[in-house]
Order: sequence, then C-alpha cells, then structure tokens
Amino acid sequence: MTIKPLKAPALQPGDQLGVFAPASPVRLEYVRKGQEYLALSGFGNREGRSLFSRSYHVAGDLRTRLADFEDLLVDPEVKGLVAARGGYGSLPLLPLLNFALIGRHPKIILGFSDLTALQLALWQRLKLVTFSGPMLAVEMARSEMVNSPLLWGLLTGAAESELKPLLSAYLVSEKLECLRSETFSGRSLGGTLTLLASLAGTSYLPDFTGKIIFIEDRGESLYRLDRSLTQLRLAGVFNSPAAVVCGDFKLPNRVEEPLLSDFLKAFFAEDDFPVLINFNYGHCPQSFIFPQGVMMEFDCRRGLINLLESAVENGC
Repeated sequence: MTIKPLKAPALQPGDQLGVFAPASPVRLEYVRKGQEYLALSGFGNREGRSLFSRSYHVAGDLRTRLADFEDLLVDPEVKGLVAARGGYGSLPLLPLLNFALIGRHPKIILGFSDLTALQLALWQRLKLVTFSGPMLAVEMARSEMVNSPLLWGLLTGAAESELKPLLSAYLVSEKLECLRSETFSGRSLGGTLTLLASLAGTSYLPDFTGKIIFIEDRGESLYRLDRSLTQLRLAGVFNSPAAVVCGDFKLPNRVEEPLLSDFLKAFFAEDDFPVLINFNYGHCPQSFIFPQGVMMEFDCRRGLINLLESAVENGC
C-alpha cells in the first residue's frame, strides 16, 4: 500500500514558532534562553497562553494544555510548533486530540522524549510528518546541544545535496555497531522507548512493518529497558521492520553502562533485520534529528544517510 504523508509547509526565515508545553512544567529562565536561540537562528516565537501553568506534575490541566496546542495550531501567524520540554504529560492528551482540526492545519511539530507519544499518534491517525528533535527549554536553551544546520535544513526544506552530508556524519563513529545488512531503507518512526511501550495495546501505536525504528531513553535501568523492549516484541513491533536504530541510553547505574551494547546485541540476536547500536540519537549532545514518517536510506558501508523525500512541502 502506498503511503502519502501529510506534510507541513517549509519554514521561511522570520517565521513565528509557537511554543507549547504538553508535558512537564517549564522554567522561565530556560524558556528565555531557548527563545534567544530562536532569535539568533532568525525565527520569532509566540508563547502558548498558559505556557508557565502548573497542575501537580504537569504544565497545566489537560484542557489547558490541549487549548494551547490547538490555539497555536490554528493561529495563521504561527508556522510551526516547538515543545518547551518533555518529561510526562503527552500521553493523556491523545484521546482528546481533534485529529480533523489538526489535519486541516498541518504544521511542523518539533520535539522528542515525551513528545514521542503525540508524534506517533499523529502519524497513526493522519500520517502527519513531525520532527524528532530539540526542544526549546532543554536543548535550545543550551545551543551547543543542537545540530543547528541539520535542524533548520530539515525544517526549511533544504536540498538533498545539503542534507546528505549533515545526516551522513552520524555514521562516522568508532562506537557504532551494525548487525547484519549494512544497507536498509524505510520510513523513519520511533523515539523514546518507554513511550513506544506505553502505546502498545492502544489504537495510537503505528504499524512498524517496513519502518526504520529509532529507539532511545534516559534514566532507565537495564531491566526496565528489557521490559519495554520485550513488551514491544510481544506487541509485534519487531515482527518485520526495515531496521532498528538503537540510540543513546543514559543508564542511571554506571556499572550497567558497559553491559548495554552486549545486551542489545543479545536481544536482537535471533532477528533477521539490520540493527544499529550506539547511534548518536536521544538525550545527548548534537543528537540526530529525523522526520517521523519520511523515507530514509542508510548505507553504513559507505557511510551515507539519505533523505529520499522532502520532509516538508515546498522543500527542494
């Protein structure tokens, strides 16, 4: 079956980005630093009206967070949305989302971590391309954390010749390990492992058949990673993907760190699809940035990553 993704218009210099907080509460000083980064990058920003709200452990109650998201989505002056931070809170929003409204106003939605749940739900229901990348009050607040040429190249629809070296640089690493075939292609989907596992058994989990599945996480012990991976296996996620790309996993126990690569190799040992281990994606400096749902090609032997289609409308 041919998939026709729904893509947002490419960003233009000077465009306004809406800042929303769908998950954990945000701190003013980090938001301001992130806004400075946007300004230096040539973009304005518009804050959600309740950006600094707090309700227990989340950034305002469900209806408040949903209203901010929808208001920014339909605002004609706002050309894209960037999450302030992750943490926790996106998952309970999913049953309240007005997918018809979102489908009428396709815009760039940028974030990762807890945003994984929102992004995968939008792909599952609308085939909307979103972007797994830096957040305003986290990575953008520490600009050295962001691969800015790759970020703005993807969001402005830079030419394939410009993006290929920026993407391919992530295959230049002595730590990177490739199991089985060194060449694969497919639509890219994924994000934070525990969020993928949280979607298992729900109607928001996409079909991962033929997909390049990206996974990463932070602060999860080895046994908890094992549990989440096993849950996904039992849910059929690893039945027939194009490949699995294992990113950065910040384990809380340093004693377990040396065991991680061997554990991942053992977990996927009986599979027949390619697996990359120690790929620089996740809660790490200069993380890989990818569009959810867009065709990509990896040639690990030649050290090339290619975007096979533009991630935005009006892109090159």
